[in-house]
Amino acid sequence: MRSLAEPAVLLRAALAAALTVLACYPRLANWGQRPNALWYLLAVVGWAAFVMWAAVFAWSERHGGVKLFRRDVSVQVWLSALGLGVAGGAVMFFLVDPTLREVSPTDFPRTTSEWFERMLFNLALEQLFLCLAPFAFCARLFRTQRAGAIGVVLFSLLVFALKLQSVNAHLSGTLVALLAVFRTFSSVVMVGLLLRGGFWPLMLFSFVLQCRHWFTFGG
Repeated sequence: MRSLAEPAVLLRAALAAALTVLACYPRLANWGQRPNALWYLLAVVGWAAFVMWAAVFAWSERHGGVKLFRRDVSVQVWLSALGLGVAGGAVMFFLVDPTLREVSPTDFPRTTSEWFERMLFNLALEQLFLCLAPFAFCARLFRTQRAGAIGVVLFSLLVFALKLQSVNAHLSGTLVALLAVFRTFSSVVMVGLLLRGGFWPLMLFSFVLQCRHWFTFGG
């Protein structure tokens, strides 16, 4: 736990949390049904991001063997991130999104500006919450890289199960199974890219997944 309180870790976490809040601001500011004041939501996001980034910087490399911001990422890893992002985006666009768009239309961007806001939010906070932080916490708790990777997948499925409970409409068993399989696939891909290439290939994969929404703006 001492590494979590190191000044260098806290400074990096504070800077990363500030950038996270900055990236999340457009979506929170334009959230039409905010349950709380904007300043309160930004403060909550900032504090949560600070804690998660501190764990990431303190434990990912020390206990998980992951160097986040690598400069020696191979071309193969970049191509894998790009190709898997395109494949995953195609599966979502053709098999999953049409049904989900009818069930929960607010989860999909309707304009390019809304897409940009959601994309920033996804890259800045969702990947931190679903991949980076769970990996760091589990790697620290169990002291192995494999435990960190398994923790990411299990945590992602837990979040998926909680999300299903908030959906008011009935979803078919086939769709739920397909969503669970895709969530597992995306989690495995994300943690695999994190282990092989660090932060930036993970961001590329997530960005390409988000780009599938561009094909709906003309309709």
